[in-house]
Amino acid sequence: MLVVDAITLEDNLEQLAAAINQAQWDEANDLVTYEAAALRAYLERQDTVFVVCYDVEGSQRTLLGIASGRIEIKPYEHERWLYVDEVDVSVAQRRKGAGKAIVRKLIAIAEAADCEEVWLGTELDNLPANALYQSLNPEEIQQFVGYTFDPDDYTSQVDD
Repeated sequence: MLVVDAITLEDNLEQLAAAINQAQWDEANDLVTYEAAALRAYLERQDTVFVVCYDVEGSQRTLLGIASGRIEIKPYEHERWLYVDEVDVSVAQRRKGAGKAIVRKLIAIAEAADCEEVWLGTELDNLPANALYQSLNPEEIQQFVGYTFDPDDYTSQVDD
């Protein structure tokens, strides 16, 4: 049975970090090593969301995937929305419904927080993720170009 839990500061973050680090990830996940202290610092912010999907059989819990995001407030009309930063499913656990269960949990969290919308993005060439998100009948599918800036590199260019 799939179970998706919203993680809080009361959860065993050491155990969770170890489970995440032991799972099998690939380049599509773009994960680094998780540490309990970093998870704690993340969760201490009141606007953050972190969910974990497990396959539960009796007392056995197998980590399938994780997701993180933030509840944001737009600078006009106090409109709340959930920005989903990452949805990651372990390589060995894909195609078991974890991704869909995680996104549905995120949508439920957004609804409970009175968010107007949930926003998440993925690369155009990430066909499995795009198929998953489209299967959930989104209200809108956008195409966009993203830019990444390294503040250290950018600052040195401005100073030149």
